[in-house]
Amino acid sequence: MATCRKENTMQIESSQSPSVPWTTRDVWLGLVVSALWLTIFLVVAVWVQHRSLDLDLGLLVSLGELALLVPVWWLTVRKYNVGWRALGLRSFKGAMVGLGCGLMILSSIFNLFYSLFLALFGLRMQVDLAPLFAELDSPWWLLAGGVIVAPVVEEVFFRGFVFAGLRQRYDWKKAALISSALFAVIHVTPTAMIPIFILGLIFAYLYHRSNSIWPAVLMHVSTNALALGLAYLVANVG
Repeated sequence: MATCRKENTMQIESSQSPSVPWTTRDVWLGLVVSALWLTIFLVVAVWVQHRSLDLDLGLLVSLGELALLVPVWWLTVRKYNVGWRALGLRSFKGAMVGLGCGLMILSSIFNLFYSLFLALFGLRMQVDLAPLFAELDSPWWLLAGGVIVAPVVEEVFFRGFVFAGLRQRYDWKKAALISSALFAVIHVTPTAMIPIFILGLIFAYLYHRSNSIWPAVLMHVSTNALALGLAYLVANVG
């Protein structure tokens, strides 16, 4: 009886989680290529800053983010002749937004207490972006890149590509843990890794429940918009 129940549960989960053609090998290859690209991008960004070249930082960040879609496209759409829909660009039920908002509230409560804990040691959870906005001639490229480009690209990459690919081999919980850990590490902010890891878990869960990246994109957009919006206001009020 227990075996039957387990098989039924697996069948239900399988029917709720459409398979994707790319393999875990494709996922790890995509991660390696993306890591190499990000390393090159960081070197170029430091060089640009050192040379004081007149390049908009927000535009540079947006182009760096968009480049992450190249290995994703190559290893999915091109290699297996599938549409972008396979990467989670699907419609979703409105109830997923409510679920996402509830989970984000819980995440915000955790972040509050976590920030207070870090403050005991004189640490901040996030880098202060207000000075950056104060130095920019125009904030719009940075706002557009952080609020629109980054959420869409990162959700396609980490949930639509990495999580979905790993879920083919592992159960969705393990896939969520691995993809969320990678999502946290790539943001290279040690004090923010735990909160970002939790966000990754939330986004992966929303993708698993809805089979769409859009609920996670909406939650990601709201998070980035709040952080960047506050930094922009502080820079201008100051």
